[in-house]
Amino acid sequence: MAREYTFRKITPNEVRWQTELGEGENADQYRDWFYFDGHFDEQGYQCTIALSNREFFGGPQPEIRMDFLTPGGPVHRIELFTIGAFKPEPFGASWGSTNTFEGKLAPNGQPESYHMKVFAGDINVDFTCRAVVTGVKFIDAEPGYTYYHPVKKMALGWWPLIPRAEAEGTITIGSKTVKVKGLAYLERQLACMPLGGGAGERTGQALWCWGHFFAGDYTALWTDSAASEHYGYSHFTPFVLWKGSIPIMSTYQFAGYVEKFAINPENGFPYPLVESIKASDGNWEVAAQLVNGSKIMHIELAPQAWYSRMYSDVNMQIKHWGEVEHVKGRSLHEWGCTGAWFPDKNK
Repeated sequence: MAREYTFRKITPNEVRWQTELGEGENADQYRDWFYFDGHFDEQGYQCTIALSNREFFGGPQPEIRMDFLTPGGPVHRIELFTIGAFKPEPFGASWGSTNTFEGKLAPNGQPESYHMKVFAGDINVDFTCRAVVTGVKFIDAEPGYTYYHPVKKMALGWWPLIPRAEAEGTITIGSKTVKVKGLAYLERQLACMPLGGGAGERTGQALWCWGHFFAGDYTALWTDSAASEHYGYSHFTPFVLWKGSIPIMSTYQFAGYVEKFAINPENGFPYPLVESIKASDGNWEVAAQLVNGSKIMHIELAPQAWYSRMYSDVNMQIKHWGEVEHVKGRSLHEWGCTGAWFPDKNK
């Protein structure tokens, strides 16, 4: 019998598009996408690119969303395509004739590398990424859905495919093209159930602190995600730490929490000013703070439902058998919540 809440390697079943979720009574909720984060700190660029087979905010059209932090400030683009423009592949896809994601698996079935070439308005990127750290799923079963209702065929899935890759390529914004080199993160997300925002009490994800960081040879990923009251406020709390390409710690004894909030003067929405994470497996203990954040995205998902996405500095402390190591790095992290968790004093 498959065990819940364990850590297993990615298989080709997690790489592919889960098109069977687009059938049946929950077909209108089906969303499936690659999420890419590029850290090109020396050149002053960070970017997030979401490549989806459906528009995230409710429409059926395939979509590409591109969000950048640049030396000149944030830049955002959304490109929608006709339904027929999306062509899925076993590890990749195309959106129209000029937007492609091409992944490659190693002989052992693990993700090895990928090439993406994406255009959105006056922005285009061309990246080649080679895996340093290969991915993880959080259950024995295939596919590794983090929630699955076998009768209603409702599913929610998240699994990092390549948590750390060496990336290089070009970013073009307007008439300026910049060669970049750095580190990248790649994951898959999918759902055929309400996720958040205006989904009300039945949402599968009502509060979350999620992220990943690169700190020297260390790579980490985590989430503390809570469902709504309908699902018993159930928390999902995996944390994984790698040194080099080797996982040295994986645990569900994890907590992510905001120490201090601030209000964005541009829109009046709350966002984390200082966020802490802590994890332990009995032998290793990791504690880190995420500070000095730069917002790449800060929006209202629905009335009284907020979402922030930030690049921040990481100050990490690792304890193991009486030894203590201090490491600094960079993170990409999200915070989101629906209004029931963070009530508006004016309502």
